[in-house]
Amino acid sequence: MGMSELKAALADAYANSAEPKFLSVAENGDELWSMGSAMFVLPAVPAGAPPEMEYALRVRRAAVLSGTCDECNASLNADPFGRLEGVEAVAAIIPHRRNCPASDENLLPQLQRFREHRKSTSTEDIFAAASRATRLSVEAKTPLRRMIRNRKFESWVRRLLDQKLAESTGECGHLHVDPAQTWNILLGDTEWKCDQCWEYQGLEIIRGNSPISTQEDFTCDHCRTVKDELEPLILRVGTFVLHGGLCRTCSKRSMETTEKPRRKKNGAKRRGRR
Repeated sequence: MGMSELKAALADAYANSAEPKFLSVAENGDELWSMGSAMFVLPAVPAGAPPEMEYALRVRRAAVLSGTCDECNASLNADPFGRLEGVEAVAAIIPHRRNCPASDENLLPQLQRFREHRKSTSTEDIFAAASRATRLSVEAKTPLRRMIRNRKFESWVRRLLDQKLAESTGECGHLHVDPAQTWNILLGDTEWKCDQCWEYQGLEIIRGNSPISTQEDFTCDHCRTVKDELEPLILRVGTFVLHGGLCRTCSKRSMETTEKPRRKKNGAKRRGRR
């Protein structure tokens, strides 16, 4: 296949407005995407990436999958370099402007600094940072008034996590390559997902492709009774986040504190009477 045919194939994929689909993660961490008859190998956004680097990588990804960079209006070109397992392979080239966040001049030094920092950081510190990031993310999504305060429910959460880890059938490719990030699971499902794949699953659920049955979707995850309406449930233990639902009765009980109120000292009472 010549250069003109390759360009025509890419142009056809873009012209047909085919929706890009995330396929899988390679062992080296790169992502595989498809669009029409074309497949793209793109760098993943690493867990714990600084906001500037994450944005630059997402701009770069969007440019490849759309054919044009939204930041600098650069267009994609292709350079064939041979065949991989019988399939024509090309290098996607986008001449981003030097001041574009996705340009090599801006992005590559950030990637190098990030990788060097990651190599020099202990595994314990990496997982501690992932746990803090998970906590901040969950707290931002869960109002304080919805936090579980009941100690009996806290014990149930620990047992539930052990159960989900025991019955798990696997994890998404991002977690397989780098486990030091947030692990999400829908109660009723058996596969853990990173934040990115969790968002993809949410879109599939909106489209009607839920990984759990309709009955499970309306079953309280604590008392296991089927209800017409459930209140959302988000549980975090370290980097693990469990998503589900509680009936109103269980939800109310989970927020009732089990701590006994402190009694005032006699001296304080006497002073109050004077």
